[in-house]
Amino acid sequence: MRIAIAQTEIVYEQYQKNKPIADALIGMAQAMDARLLLFPEMSFTGFTMHTNYSIPVGLDTVPWIQQAAADHHLYIGFGWVRAAANGKAENHYSIAAPDGNLVLDTIKLHPFSYAKEDQYFEKGNTLSTCQIDDIRIGCFICYDLRFPEIFSAVSKETDCILLPANWPERRRLHWCSLLTARAIENQVYLAGINCVGIQDGQRYSGDSRLIAPDGEVLLDCRNAAGCFLCDISAKTVTETRCSFPVKQDRRPDFYRTIL
Repeated sequence: MRIAIAQTEIVYEQYQKNKPIADALIGMAQAMDARLLLFPEMSFTGFTMHTNYSIPVGLDTVPWIQQAAADHHLYIGFGWVRAAANGKAENHYSIAAPDGNLVLDTIKLHPFSYAKEDQYFEKGNTLSTCQIDDIRIGCFICYDLRFPEIFSAVSKETDCILLPANWPERRRLHWCSLLTARAIENQVYLAGINCVGIQDGQRYSGDSRLIAPDGEVLLDCRNAAGCFLCDISAKTVTETRCSFPVKQDRRPDFYRTIL
């Protein structure tokens, strides 16, 4: 399956300026025969805790991307914000299918309390997966990358895990290292989708990448904005796991006694 990563320079809290950029990338991905196009976390606003802005934008974002997926016969992954029942918001990432339906919708499991994100966003409580052609897909969001347990759990039924983010440049070593570690320890493809540029004083270096189940970096977008392609195969995941069957030596019963 051909994946396109849209590494974008998001104009902070300027939805109407980001939409035409995204539309151009969607058209580009279709022209390059991509099956799945992936945007970063909070794809068209940048990461913001101004939920009075991002929640109304989310109401427009979902039907727009659903229609774009149908018009371009393309699966599209995108980040958006929705109101939660308790007065907070939810940080979502969804995949719209060519029939216009959402085949995956996940909520960020770990709001980043160090930056007081948990004061504005509710925790997700579900591991979300879908299947596109023969590729089984899971998804987590940004800070979730730091919690290996959830990757181990979802890898049991996935071939590729998506990690859309707005990950700052000053922690890029963590980003690159943890993406590689999660791919190797779970023997899955790991797609990290980040942004570039400056938002609200925060610098983002990009470094979006697609990593193979054995840890090889198949695609490194570095610090360029654009649409980048990589092909993946479920067969490669199966072969990697069969040739080096690490998972058969896991001891989940023991781990439960020490965690």
